[in-house]
Amino acid sequence: MHIPGLKRAAVGVATMSAALLIGVVPGTASAASGPVSGADPSQCGVAGNVCVWEGAFTDRWALYEDLGTECVTAPFGMLATVNMTDRRVDFYPNGDCTGTPAHSEPSLGLHSWKSVGSLYSFRVS
Repeated sequence: MHIPGLKRAAVGVATMSAALLIGVVPGTASAASGPVSGADPSQCGVAGNVCVWEGAFTDRWALYEDLGTECVTAPFGMLATVNMTDRRVDFYPNGDCTGTPAHSEPSLGLHSWKSVGSLYSFRVS
């Protein structure tokens, strides 16, 4: 789902609020060292952050802050993301950012890709 303009940020915040209501289980999740530990789902709506989910905005999740362009291997197979960076994020089928990107999420985008299947790494472009 891609919503133009500022509406995307509002949808991201609404999605995070819904995740809190349905009881999303926090991940153990920073960019260089891995996900932010003890994160709150509301942080997924903060500019510069990327959140990923094991399910379609359900199950385990992880928050990443201060991402550079290095490859990030997720602690689980990902099926959804919220990209609050000002750059595109490319998701890969392998754990080392190799293979053709199976999904690219634009800046301020949120998306679930159940039809693609789990992806295991990502890189901010």
